[in-house]
Amino acid sequence: GTEAAAAPEPFTSLAAIAAGTQRIRVGIAVTDLVRRHPAIIAQTLATLSNQFPKRLFLGLGAGDPMNQTPFGFSPEHRVGRLEEGLKIIRQLWNSSIEKPQNYKGQFFSLNNSYLQAGQEKQPVPPIYLAAFGPRMLKLAGEAADGWMPHCHTPATYKMDLDTIIGSAHNASRDFGTFRSAYYTLSSISKNRAEADRNVLGPARYFLALIPEALKKIDPSANHPGRIWEKIPYQKEQRETIRKIAANIPESDAYNTVIHGTSEDCIEQIEGYRKAGCKEFMLTFTPRGGLWSTTGLLEEIRLFSDKVIRSW
Repeated sequence: GTEAAAAPEPFTSLAAIAAGTQRIRVGIAVTDLVRRHPAIIAQTLATLSNQFPKRLFLGLGAGDPMNQTPFGFSPEHRVGRLEEGLKIIRQLWNSSIEKPQNYKGQFFSLNNSYLQAGQEKQPVPPIYLAAFGPRMLKLAGEAADGWMPHCHTPATYKMDLDTIIGSAHNASRDFGTFRSAYYTLSSISKNRAEADRNVLGPARYFLALIPEALKKIDPSANHPGRIWEKIPYQKEQRETIRKIAANIPESDAYNTVIHGTSEDCIEQIEGYRKAGCKEFMLTFTPRGGLWSTTGLLEEIRLFSDKVIRSW
């Protein structure tokens, strides 16, 4: 389950991880502009970029009502807020006391606004969008630096990436520097059966959360829709999602994750690479369960030695 999972504040954690390392890229995957004002995000990332230049990335999405309504945030107009917020962030990253910014939108506004992040201005982080629906895919092609979905097979990944490429071309954008990524679950083991057990529950749960993704993968799959959004209590919401997840075909879940022996993982990664994916962001599901530390370092070391070193 997810009850015991820790969910620390991401930007604080990002700073701590970046300070404790020297080369790795560190970022947020993902946050929304319902719970966070874009000006705050712009200032936070500008500050961190000065401290850790060329190492950060920012993942943004529309967010999920189950993470917004419990805290009093309205989930309405989530995509509209994201569209405007992207403009706000980029304008503020390009601002200075000599070049204040103005913007008037339906949800956000700037009135002679500028950032004072201090130190020498560093290159701003690339912005990835977690996009699934047509409007979000279009926005990714028009305004984002990268794409960071999950719950895809290589075939559905390519289909949505082609939509983004078309949107970028229609907006006269150069797609050559676009960062196509995939965020997914992973479990590596010396035998496939153990890895299957490790990923099945979490992979089904993630697909249950995104019925649109499941329908792309398997049009015949049975999903009642986001019925949990009408349930006021989070514990009952999770139980409803688990019941939906239990009915998702195992093959649909397995086909969206990187798992198995090292040879299996390499083959699966190649499938996504051929579909156009350039970067992978993995959440390992060790034998102790999702977000467990039991067996986690063992899996990461095995993946590093047997999979990453293959390239």
